[in-house]
Amino acid sequence: MRILVVCSAFYPDNYHINQIVQDLAARGHTVKVLTGQPDYATGTVPPEYKWLRKYHDFYGPVEVWRAPIIARHSGAVMRFFSYLSFIVTGGWLALFKKWPEFDLIYVWGVSPVTMAIPAIILKKRYKKPLFFYCLDLWPESMKAFKVGEKNPVFKMVRILCKWIYKQFDQVAVTSKPFIDYIHTVNGYPLEKMVYLPQYGADQYLQKNLTAQDNGTVDLLFAGNIGFVQDVDKIIEATTLIKDLPGFQVHIVGDGSARKQFEALAKERNLGNKLVFHGRVPLTQMDDFYKLADACLLTLDGSSKIGETLPVKMQGYMAAGKPVLAAVNGAGKEVIEESGCGLAVSAGDVKGLARIMKEFISNPAQYDACGQKGREYFKAHFTKEKYLKKLEHLLTEVTK
Repeated sequence: MRILVVCSAFYPDNYHINQIVQDLAARGHTVKVLTGQPDYATGTVPPEYKWLRKYHDFYGPVEVWRAPIIARHSGAVMRFFSYLSFIVTGGWLALFKKWPEFDLIYVWGVSPVTMAIPAIILKKRYKKPLFFYCLDLWPESMKAFKVGEKNPVFKMVRILCKWIYKQFDQVAVTSKPFIDYIHTVNGYPLEKMVYLPQYGADQYLQKNLTAQDNGTVDLLFAGNIGFVQDVDKIIEATTLIKDLPGFQVHIVGDGSARKQFEALAKERNLGNKLVFHGRVPLTQMDDFYKLADACLLTLDGSSKIGETLPVKMQGYMAAGKPVLAAVNGAGKEVIEESGCGLAVSAGDVKGLARIMKEFISNPAQYDACGQKGREYFKAHFTKEKYLKKLEHLLTEVTK
């Protein structure tokens, strides 16, 4: 197939789509990308990409065009203008640039859903099918910015979301709870949706990451540290059990809420019971997984956003680690179905503290959880399974 990928986020920013386009190309497809300038890692556009430098570029065998954007910097206002700029400049390229021939448009749908507008323009201009891979819920995600359903802005965005979804020929979702939400809120037909979970880090399956006995029970949270990730619940739960000897919590990653959560940990006098390690290279994650006796997963449950299945869950399972979680929806379902760990409801600080204490007191009791997680991963979350299903769906939508 000749696939035109539209995504606002792409290499050198670190996203799954980088590997997906390479894998599709390796399987014989011609893949081209319309994206924005990179700005996720630092909030600014790197100098080598400014002023239309690398406007036309190659990422391995994949041809890339980059629409100029306003960098996100920090804060909701700048992020809004960053999102808007991709709609405008990406839309302009979609409308006026002469594109090489393609069979379909594949949208890798990170937030916000409005980033699909350039793809919709391409669909209408070239009369090609439009496939949307939904990684986030809209308009629900606006609640993360404290914009409630009664807010006029939320109501306007909901109308826009319905129009956007109406343009898609098929939607694949990363979490099963998305299906009901998208159908109910955006009016998208159930029969045109399919479940396609993200694949996890297959490389961990081939490694022995068994934690060595160092006299301490080590619990690991790895990934983005934003308010949606509910890391404050880990801090509060650790506070409730901080007098328990022989354990340490490790927070690896970075994000918009990191400084605030670090201040909260200091305020709770957690000392070395809870350590923030910051962002680390992917090559160093092996060391943290070898350190970890179990992994922690939390998500805010105040909205439907918390019902997603975060990709870090697959990483935990592939590494063979028991999972201790305070989550709702798909995350909780997978833990209970696979038997890979213990789960309480999102936001249940006392419940999270209880299962952390249970694990710390007798980690050997949960040795089988890690292997169960790996087996479930092999059955559902490998890259090969993902790519085969994706190829099938893209082939079908072209028909």
